[in-house]
Amino acid sequence: MSRINEMERLELFVANLLEKYNNLLAEKNKLAELLVQRESTIETLEFDLEALGEERGEISTRVNGLLGKIEAWEESVGTRESASQEAASDNGGVQGNLFSVDSQDGVVVE
Repeated sequence: MSRINEMERLELFVANLLEKYNNLLAEKNKLAELLVQRESTIETLEFDLEALGEERGEISTRVNGLLGKIEAWEESVGTRESASQEAASDNGGVQGNLFSVDSQDGVVVE
């Protein structure tokens, strides 16, 4: 009878062991599938990151070009304003063209 009990215990032990093995095998397969999905996600994200880096570089170049154009425009407007201010101060401005002051008497002559 003890041999029968030992055999039953051994059968239960082996059945339990096989069940645990099958559970671990199923978990391993799920993890392997998850790993493949994660690697695919990583590859996609790396591709997206590279594309965004290139786009950022292109945008930076375009913004720098726009800033250069704005600075050049500001310089050209500044030189025009300077020239116009110099001309206005040389002629006494618009008012100087309409009225002139007699320097001896300080009398306004039209």
